[in-house]
Amino acid sequence: MKIQVKTEGLEGDALKFAQNLNETLKEIPEGITKTELDAAIEAFKVANPAPTPEVTKVLFDELTESVNELKEANKGGNSIIPLDKAIEGEMTSIKDAGSNRKTHEFVVKADTLRASVVGNQAALDLTEIGQLATRKLTMYDIFTKVPVGRDQNGVVRYTDWDEATKVRSAAAVAEGATFPESTAKWATYTLELKKVGDTVPVSEELLYDAPRFAAELKSFLGTNVAVVIDTALVDGAGTGSLINGIKAQIPNYAAAAAGITDANIYDLLVKVRESITTTGGSKYSPNVALMNIADINKMKLKKDANNNYIMPPFVDRNGNNVDGMLIMECNAFTANTMAVGDSRYGKIYEEPGMYVATGYDGSDWSADMQTMKARKRLNLLIRTVDQTGWKEVTSISAALVTLAT
Repeated sequence: MKIQVKTEGLEGDALKFAQNLNETLKEIPEGITKTELDAAIEAFKVANPAPTPEVTKVLFDELTESVNELKEANKGGNSIIPLDKAIEGEMTSIKDAGSNRKTHEFVVKADTLRASVVGNQAALDLTEIGQLATRKLTMYDIFTKVPVGRDQNGVVRYTDWDEATKVRSAAAVAEGATFPESTAKWATYTLELKKVGDTVPVSEELLYDAPRFAAELKSFLGTNVAVVIDTALVDGAGTGSLINGIKAQIPNYAAAAAGITDANIYDLLVKVRESITTTGGSKYSPNVALMNIADINKMKLKKDANNNYIMPPFVDRNGNNVDGMLIMECNAFTANTMAVGDSRYGKIYEEPGMYVATGYDGSDWSADMQTMKARKRLNLLIRTVDQTGWKEVTSISAALVTLAT
């Protein structure tokens, strides 16, 4: 602020008092109101004891006179106005200067700078928040979900035929001969739900003052958990706290020489389907192929010697269904690998929904923080007797070489 008190003739405590007052006045912005200025001066008086009543009166009488002079000056046209109003008032002169190729100057006070302009601008406020990108999630959606109740301790118990010990001995029997004897055994198995979770610290101010951002954080945590689940449903080892992924449960496809000229991925899908139905007979009807996007595109972009795209008669016009199998992008499978199977033979057992909660952790209470937590409990089960309804191709390129021999 330009207003200052005189320091000539002052010394000692009086001089120091006047200098401190001037420093305070320098820090006061030009656009301050009379009420705000009075409040600032009163605050200065409280923080800085006066040396003598006589000096205080002289200094503040001088200050009051300067403030009144400033008020009179403002009445003369130097009052603070927004920038758009200042320009509007000069429009006639500006237009005249433009038509006569002249310049026109006018004074804009310091208080019409950015702060007042921004405050007067209209804006379209977009309420939605820009979203983060995540890879496509597939595995959770292709299987039937079965809820596990609270009274079931997160455990699924089931009984299957014991494939390793069963014996099928039926045969033709001659008159008077002894009938053959088959062996039937069963085995009981258990599957435990596994937990995937994530946390994020959040200030209590954000939770209470900006609830839409708190909602975004809940969605952020839920997505983090979902991405991990999608990967685990493919690669999970099933040991310890890990989900039992599909690759840990199904057999590998063993390619055999088939003499297919220039074998491609379409050919491979048909042969994998054949191997499943040959083993499982009428039980299985493979309906899905889980593939990395790189291999899907390699299959779709295959051309013949004349540069025409190859589209076999057993493929729909969009290339999304091959011999009755839906081609599903699943980038949890690495390129050059895939799985083919009957999705009816596989279920996700789960604690329904995604659990999201907010509470205190560690030093949260003393720091006015809370911790937001998300978790999901589930596991994938392809029963022992149903695992041959699926096949994993561990190397597409190697399988194609074999099929071509």
